Amino acid sequence: MSIEIRKEDLIQHGLKVLQSVGSHHICEVCIESGNSCCIGCQFLKEGIGCQNRNTSCTAWLCGLQKFFLHEIGLLDEWENLWEQIPGQGFRKDNSPDTIKLKSLLNLEQLDSQVGKLIAEKLKSFVKEGGNIEKLDRKLSLDFERKRNS
Repeated sequence: MSIEIRKEDLIQHGLKVLQSVGSHHICEVCIESGNSCCIGCQFLKEGIGCQNRNTSCTAWLCGLQKFFLHEIGLLDEWENLWEQIPGQGFRKDNSPDTIKLKSLLNLEQLDSQVGKLIAEKLKSFVKEGGNIEKLDRKLSLDFERKRNS
């Protein structure tokens, strides 16, 4: 059995999952410390945010987010969902307007407080002189190595 979903609804579903687990708290720490995965994107407006979110940038996770979703047991499910979507590219989206999926992520029992707790730990890390950009890069490489092995 498959689910047919509009691309825009899929993007909103992905954002809702990330919001539900508190990923935005982690993004806030990263942005406050001068980093952002969206720096340089033509669709990012200063002080406003993204003006044209697509499947590619919704599906993509930095090393911090991958680590976080892995820790809460959601990373494999997240990656399995987005692997079903054709047409993703770096900051561009050629996905069809309607997509057939096996399933969506279950939103029940997701807790945004978990992301808040991780964000507090990251704030402490930065306050103690930790480099969040280096940490992100290391985590990204670790997950890439794990994926390729």
